[in-house]
Amino acid sequence: MRFDLRYGDGSLPLELSGKLTVDTLLPRTVEDQDHISIKRTIVKSLEKPIDSSPFSKMASRASSAAIVVNGEQDIDLIPSLLNTVLEYLQASLSSPTDISVIYPIDPHDSANQTDIVKKLDGPQRDGYQLVLHDSRKNEDLCFIGETPTHCTPVHVNKVVMDADVKIGIGTIRSNVFVGATGGRMSVLPHCSGVKSISRNSKLRLTHSVGPFVTDSAVCTDLEEASRLANLDFILNAIPDWKGNLNSIVSGEPYTAWENGVLVAKKMTETIFQHKADIAIVSAGGSFSDLSLYDAIDALYAGRAATEHGGVIILVAECAEGPGPDGFVRGVSECGSSEDVSVLAEIGFEIGMEKARFFWEILNSRKVIICSRMRESLITEKFHCSAVRDPQEGYELARSLIVSSPRLAIIPDGLQTLPIMNNK
Repeated sequence: MRFDLRYGDGSLPLELSGKLTVDTLLPRTVEDQDHISIKRTIVKSLEKPIDSSPFSKMASRASSAAIVVNGEQDIDLIPSLLNTVLEYLQASLSSPTDISVIYPIDPHDSANQTDIVKKLDGPQRDGYQLVLHDSRKNEDLCFIGETPTHCTPVHVNKVVMDADVKIGIGTIRSNVFVGATGGRMSVLPHCSGVKSISRNSKLRLTHSVGPFVTDSAVCTDLEEASRLANLDFILNAIPDWKGNLNSIVSGEPYTAWENGVLVAKKMTETIFQHKADIAIVSAGGSFSDLSLYDAIDALYAGRAATEHGGVIILVAECAEGPGPDGFVRGVSECGSSEDVSVLAEIGFEIGMEKARFFWEILNSRKVIICSRMRESLITEKFHCSAVRDPQEGYELARSLIVSSPRLAIIPDGLQTLPIMNNK
């Protein structure tokens, strides 16, 4: 049996004997649609949104609009969403300069404005304002209040707050730390300041989280921040794990998003009957495995599919290394999830929230990391074994299991939610 596991922009092969007991855990897929079909689906959703007036009617009452793009996730789908919204707004507003497109950037990312314009299919070409949002630029932010429940200070991009209509566009996918992406995340983190982002991230460390857990402290905070900012409308796509469009939700930011989450959950769940001794998990390649910080969410699926004491082989390129300093410190300077919590109370840094989750995995599973990172970094700082390809990882994992192992192959750990049903 041969498996090609996503790794960066490519894949790595794994050859297994046909005599092994292997379960391949895959979420649902849908047929790819052409551009015209996708456009038709978007227009239909905008004309019949959830709990909202038709988008054309909302646009006709506005004199200015801000569209917040939810980052690079599913960037291939974003231009279709964005350009359809721009067409509606252009028909209603007097000038393209009254329309601003807000795109969040990582201040440490080398991507320039030309690259971003290309990704978005060139909104500046038609005269729209493209605002590259840097969460660390305090001069571009305004304080709008604190979230009622957890007192997170909410600082939002001034351009967004000055607009008559605030629209969020993005995709809804499973996420271990915020339940699901999309919806209310158009405000926090995608057009908020770093102080707001850091405070919300700390909630991820101190409160339990999980895929599609939408009533957590983190989710409450995100929703309250978006209500403070008066987010008016969302347009969210729900893709399958390969990026093909399944459906669109639009309308009132909270009920539309909740409807989309139900669809996304059905797309992500996969049923299995027996837990494995070894899970070989790809983080999904490309956007999902730039760093170990990005990729470790995939360990949730590996843990769900394996027995306590089992082995998880994480396949993730990690071309940008381990990730934020807070993540590295939280793993390398601690010995348990409780230690991370104590360290965070002394001085929280972004990344410690995932360090706590990482220790929860390490305390119940053996982890082998297949990446481009240095072996010494993985073994000394992250307390894991290091290999260069999945084949080597399997042979090492096999040596750690006494009996003939049962295997689970998870081609996209970030977008797979294993559910055991052994009835």
